[in-house]
Amino acid sequence: MRCLKLAIPALILTTSTIAEAKPISYVDGIMVMQENDETGHTITADYTITPNYAIGWYSKEEENGKRFSEHGPEFNSLIKRWNLPDGQVNIFNSTGAGVAIDGSRNRGMAWTDFLADYETRRIFTSYEIKAMYADSIESSIWQRARVGFAPYAANYNDVATWFMLQVDDHPNKNDKVVVTPIVRFFYKTSLLEAGYSSANTLMFNWELQF
Repeated sequence: MRCLKLAIPALILTTSTIAEAKPISYVDGIMVMQENDETGHTITADYTITPNYAIGWYSKEEENGKRFSEHGPEFNSLIKRWNLPDGQVNIFNSTGAGVAIDGSRNRGMAWTDFLADYETRRIFTSYEIKAMYADSIESSIWQRARVGFAPYAANYNDVATWFMLQVDDHPNKNDKVVVTPIVRFFYKTSLLEAGYSSANTLMFNWELQF
């Protein structure tokens, strides 16, 4: 929710706490992520050019309200990072433009997304806000917050386990506010997380970095 080619201890810190696939991985790395939740199904692929910038492709099938799809390239950036004695704070942005498809209607669209997080090897918090404009198909602002903890501090060769609570605010969806308990497993550069939401839907996400 997916940094630099660092030594293993730093890599543990920056990758074992990934949420919603951070939009930047390590230089020359490729990251593929797929998300399934009450809002629909998303797949993204990103290539990291420098420690601060990545380019990628975003596609989503929207549900739980208007049913349409979104497709287009996006540009991801690390706006700011603070390295703390036992943790890290990050601010990311993803901005893109493409096409929204609603049956026989095609409309140009654009979006921008800001993600801020604070993480240690045992605690995680994040806030994300996304604005999207697709002419007459839909224009909306969406928010997400997460808090989580790890029952143990995993080493690089261990499977990291996280328990999280996610709250979504989607004013344009049928289920406007949704709460989802989540369990996440992370091993080296692979992530798997699942949960069951207050909207009675299964959330299932995975991510791979190459």
